Amino acid sequence: MGQNITSKMCRGFLGAIGLVFLSLVAVGQHISPGKTENKRAPVLRPSAAFESPAQIRIQVKNRQAFLVWANAALPDLRLLPSPDSLVFAAQRPNSKHLQLLEECPWVTFLDVGPRKANEEAYLQNADFRVNRIEALQTKYPALGGAGLVVSVKEQPFDSTDIDFKKRVLPAPAFGSGPQPHATSMATLIAGGGNSAPSSKGAAWQSTVTAANFDNLLPDNTALLKTQQVSVQNHSYGVGIENYYGLESQAYDRQALDIPALLHVFSSGNAGHQTPVTGPYAGITGFANLTGQFKVSKNTLSVGAIDTSGQVSLLSSRGPAYDGRIKPELVAFGEAGTSEAAAVVSGIALVVQEVYQKENKGALPSSALVKAALINAADDKGRSEVDYAAGFGNADALGAVEAILQKRYAEGAVTQGATQKIRFTVPAGAARVKVTLVWQDPEGNPTAPKALVNDLDLTLISLGSGEVWLPWGLSTFAHKDSLLAPARRKRDHLNNVEQVTLANPTAGDYEIQVMGYAVTGSQSFSVVYEVEPAFSWVYPALGSTVEAGQKTRVRWEFPVKTGARGRLEFKWNSPGATWQLLKDNIDLANEAADITLPDTTAVAVLRLVIASETYETGAFVLSPALALKVGYQCGDAFMLFWSKAPGAEAYQVYTLGNRYLEPLVQTADTLMVLQKSQNPSVHYAVAPVVKGQLGQRSLTLQYTQQGVGCYIVQFLPKQFVTDTVLLDLQLSTTAGLLALSLEKKLNGVFTSIQPLAISSQQLNYLLQDANPAPGWNEYRVKMTTASGETFYSPTEGLFYTPATYIQVHPNPAMAGSDLNIISQDDATNTIYLYDSMGRLTREYTQDGSIKIIETLGLRPGPYFIKVLSSAGIVTQTKVILL
Repeated sequence: MGQNITSKMCRGFLGAIGLVFLSLVAVGQHISPGKTENKRAPVLRPSAAFESPAQIRIQVKNRQAFLVWANAALPDLRLLPSPDSLVFAAQRPNSKHLQLLEECPWVTFLDVGPRKANEEAYLQNADFRVNRIEALQTKYPALGGAGLVVSVKEQPFDSTDIDFKKRVLPAPAFGSGPQPHATSMATLIAGGGNSAPSSKGAAWQSTVTAANFDNLLPDNTALLKTQQVSVQNHSYGVGIENYYGLESQAYDRQALDIPALLHVFSSGNAGHQTPVTGPYAGITGFANLTGQFKVSKNTLSVGAIDTSGQVSLLSSRGPAYDGRIKPELVAFGEAGTSEAAAVVSGIALVVQEVYQKENKGALPSSALVKAALINAADDKGRSEVDYAAGFGNADALGAVEAILQKRYAEGAVTQGATQKIRFTVPAGAARVKVTLVWQDPEGNPTAPKALVNDLDLTLISLGSGEVWLPWGLSTFAHKDSLLAPARRKRDHLNNVEQVTLANPTAGDYEIQVMGYAVTGSQSFSVVYEVEPAFSWVYPALGSTVEAGQKTRVRWEFPVKTGARGRLEFKWNSPGATWQLLKDNIDLANEAADITLPDTTAVAVLRLVIASETYETGAFVLSPALALKVGYQCGDAFMLFWSKAPGAEAYQVYTLGNRYLEPLVQTADTLMVLQKSQNPSVHYAVAPVVKGQLGQRSLTLQYTQQGVGCYIVQFLPKQFVTDTVLLDLQLSTTAGLLALSLEKKLNGVFTSIQPLAISSQQLNYLLQDANPAPGWNEYRVKMTTASGETFYSPTEGLFYTPATYIQVHPNPAMAGSDLNIISQDDATNTIYLYDSMGRLTREYTQDGSIKIIETLGLRPGPYFIKVLSSAGIVTQTKVILL
């Protein structure tokens, strides 16, 4: 009864205010004729599992008209404003509220409110070789995202980390301190490589800032523009949500408001889970992206592959609720999709940088960056495209070179119009790839599909007239259908389309982009590539390979023909011969594990495939050096490292204004520096061979290594002991002329034991054969070859022979605790007698120092007897004041 009255009330208000408001929001164009719109997000729809949410979002056509209606129809519903004038938040709505809101024509959609975001996973291992970032940085060492700003949206990262030195943009305040996950993501994207070679991010010169993932909607557009953010990374999720909601719509709208801004989302780590709502409910292992915002069209969702190139079991899969391909890409992420998304965010920044340099400072549209990333991707998973790997594994070098080599085109089409782009395919090409991407207007959450403007991609051979359509997947809600191979067809779901052609005939080809169903004019970006039959991923010309360790070498073999090859190795020197490493390698695996000699040298690899050979180019083979602190005495400190066989010299680095900088080259394996002339406390070293740098060491902060003036450790074996033994550990003996153990006798330190100096001995066990009962103090004296004298910190211990007992403080204040030191650290019985010989207290304790309390005892003399575990009785006198 109440529902009908409310519906009549709503219609009455419509008449009073004017039916003209109905035209303010167009009805979704893809709704089937006669179909009733469902205005609720899936989780808000009536079901057995339905629970009233803490908060919802209400999207309306007209703010004032809705408020008039709500004040009359729902006076008990608390409405809160939001940044979007056509969206309200409502606190704790019940089922009746939801039904009435859905019936009101002013309401266009009811969505969930804020949910708790969680990081997808913690960083376990990074390998920039998998996504050809190492190859990119080796070939183009000056590229690193300079001048660009990336935002890491989650919790705050550690802005004091030396890997972000002077490249952090202030961010709004957070309620918590730096988090390791956020720091890892920021490092993968923008780390400067200062702390270690592995901490060098894909966009290592970019500026980084933070944003809070407590807000699941896009950040304020004006703020992002002010900060000049061009990539925002989102490595978090909220649970499986597969529908186009208000957050999805808002991200798509922001992509149009800031055309250069690319949002990169992790697909999620729910790949093994089963969705419970939506068209694909109940199908395990599909449609399990962790957040509706990841279903948006103009953003990029990224899944994860492992080190073998397989899509990780936990990596969330598509399709999106309307059958769209999600995720679009995968990248290496051993712990999950968080780090995979961060890797792609970093690559995107370098793509933007290259375009900016080639176009007088202008940034590319996010559609072009997205097209470059997708087109360069190496096919993974099932052939061509699938719902697990999308269009493949991100390739940093390929994406950047698409822009550098100008293998792209941008344009716009209207309804029925066609744009044409021509290119030439040389003989011997393995495959042609063409990718079309456009920034589509935001969709309607109540429509059956999100796409608004529909473009069609076609590839045509101008020589033969043959036509090739994009690859598409079955969208039928059955596991077998979702696993079916891709087939060529017209695509009317995605705003990403890709055509590939294996073993193309040489000649001229034409890309055609047509406006199939377009309102107004729709801009687009196209990227194309002609792939060779084989290319090395790692190592490449100029790479470094760790000597004596298992290394995974990688290549790309676009057309998986079942061919096999032979892997060979040689030194890069005149007269060197090729040596067999592995034979009968399955090239489709695109990787092989090898171990090269433990030396420092320049070498080359090659793969022999039938009559063809493919060389890596010369790379440096070197061990990873361990940099250590020898000492820090006065104004001097010494650094040293192990010798690298074959190395001609060593390059020492120090931390400069932003990055590690070369300090000096030396043929020695140690260096003494003056603090006054070298204010930096961070240093690293790398071997040099044939003028090329080998693998750099981890960066060492020399003041935090526990090494003082030659001394790493000088401590008594036991604090209370019947045998005086002291451990001495030196960091080095280089530069030492004399070394001795000193003991304080009558208030003056006196040498009691000279120590032999040997470069082979750094650990000493020192003994005092004549200790005095009670407290003894020791130090080590060091004299250098230059005549300087240094001392270790003073260490002391209690020497306790069998009949020894000491009480302190003595005298003591009545009521305070007494410390009893005896030879025995096992359980003892302690008796306390007054001056008349009467037993006043009895205690049982263990430990080197026994503590007894005197609370309630009167001042005066007392006698203490200690019965040891061996039955030995010792006694002493104590005065209580």
